Amino acid sequence: MQLRNSYMYYISAIKPEMCKKIISYGLSKMVIDESKGISKLASTFDGKEKGGIDSKGKKVSSKIMTGGASKEGLAKKGVDFDNAYVRDSDVSWLNDKWIYDIFHPYVHHANKQAGWNWHWDFSESFQFTVYHGRKENGGFYGWHADGSSDFKSIYKAAIKVKDGNQKKGIPPTFKPPKRDEKGFVVMRADGKPEPDMRAADIPLKRDRESLAPGYTDNIHMWDKVRKISMTVNLTDPKNYAGGNLKFDLGAHAGKKRFKVCEEIRPQGSIIIFPSFTYHCVTPCTRGTRYSLVLWSLGKPWQ
Repeated sequence: MQLRNSYMYYISAIKPEMCKKIISYGLSKMVIDESKGISKLASTFDGKEKGGIDSKGKKVSSKIMTGGASKEGLAKKGVDFDNAYVRDSDVSWLNDKWIYDIFHPYVHHANKQAGWNWHWDFSESFQFTVYHGRKENGGFYGWHADGSSDFKSIYKAAIKVKDGNQKKGIPPTFKPPKRDEKGFVVMRADGKPEPDMRAADIPLKRDRESLAPGYTDNIHMWDKVRKISMTVNLTDPKNYAGGNLKFDLGAHAGKKRFKVCEEIRPQGSIIIFPSFTYHCVTPCTRGTRYSLVLWSLGKPWQ
């Protein structure tokens, strides 16, 4: 899909005081989450977090993953792409109404002004992200797309079955919902979805407590895809180096294919783009970069 506008940005849209408030709140959520045993590692659909080894058993340099190298190019360097680590960052999740009230108007405005006019009706929790600066192997996020906006990246439905397992220390059981002949979820008289008890259990992640990637028990996300992505730079550019958001706009863009988003270096700047856009965050080499990310969802394109 070729677009007239591949992204929209708003320079210094959020005041420094508000950026500091969000940073403080995001960091406090990390402390609370850690006290509950919740990891600060971000969830990534494919790939590894803060790990990864090459084919010779050595730790993979983050610079390899952010260089835009192809799978074949990485193989020439002795890197197993499937085991290379995708990102190095800490995160917490924010879903407070006051934050949505600040940023949702920008999603609506960009969607209209860019000429996309895509239907969306729900946003996930905000991902507050911390990239720690280091001279080597600083915090980064390798090349990825937030979603393909079609059935390849749809959120699959899951329902937690109340079977008393958790009281016994056994991981919870999840089932898909029962659907009618038209594919609609069957709802009970109390307005809650009916689990399909005949279906196989939905697998859990390695921590055995949360759902496998691609599944969600949030009914507002069922059968939807990420369509519009937002990134907010919360950090004064004097306080960090590196950590640039970078786009791959596709071969049709020619010499302008790879775009370093310098526009959002000023604190409080926002950039909004289609979720199918490939992008990365280059290694942060000094200081700390704080950012806020949001994904807005809708039904997949046919």
